[in-house]
Amino acid sequence: MKQLKGRWVLLGTAILIVAISLVYVMVDVPDSARLASGDGTLRCRDYTSDSSIDIKEPINVAVWNIYKQQNSGWDQELDELSKTHSLILLQEAQSKPQLLHYIEEKGWHSNQAYAFAVNGEIAGVMTLSEVMPREACAYTKIEPYLRLPKSALYSAFPLSNGETLSVINIHSINFTFGIVEYKEQLEALVDAVRDVKGPLIIAGDFNTWSEERLDVVRNALNEVGIKEVNFASDQRLKVFGHPLDHLFYRGLTLHKSSSKETNASDHAWLDASFSFSQ
Repeated sequence: MKQLKGRWVLLGTAILIVAISLVYVMVDVPDSARLASGDGTLRCRDYTSDSSIDIKEPINVAVWNIYKQQNSGWDQELDELSKTHSLILLQEAQSKPQLLHYIEEKGWHSNQAYAFAVNGEIAGVMTLSEVMPREACAYTKIEPYLRLPKSALYSAFPLSNGETLSVINIHSINFTFGIVEYKEQLEALVDAVRDVKGPLIIAGDFNTWSEERLDVVRNALNEVGIKEVNFASDQRLKVFGHPLDHLFYRGLTLHKSSSKETNASDHAWLDASFSFSQ
């Protein structure tokens, strides 16, 4: 029996090694964090624009894991969101021609983190905005077992009062033994905005499928004075009873929030309406 068990362990290990090897043969994984825009080598990019977000108007934010646009109807769902939201944070976005055409057609400004690419199609979080950011930076963290990066994107948007709205779009690592790597990814982003002044939004798919992970997120964000958006009618995707997607904020006034289940993805989308302090 012990010999049989040992053979199964060896077989499982061999399969895992082969699978990881195939990933690296088939998938382009950058050796460092970078943006998909520009020449594809920069981690941060600065923009020059005269436009800014008007603080006299509310800002509507949507957050959605778009499931690599694998399900039909993603474009109709995104089109509905675009009618009422000026900032859309996508996770599991894949730069397929249909999505790129949609972004160009609707006139969105977009930035995407280059997590990895398959057949030239880049995967990673993507932030769509009506107003061009002043700066955008990509962050990545390698999944310990699958060895594919999860990504995050920091965007700094100019406000009409001269301040800055900082936005972090994150897709947290999923498969880990313990929470060391998970905590490292989150803390790197928190450190990046710890001394940032002005309003702040942190949102995305945090893969909080355990109470331990949820505590890590809430404790880290509480340290920098960030509040969590709650949803009265909560249709968020849950794993082991815990929602994976979250929206956090600071320096803004929350007016309303909702989540909506959709057949266009395995994740519901979240939205919230905020106003700026004047």
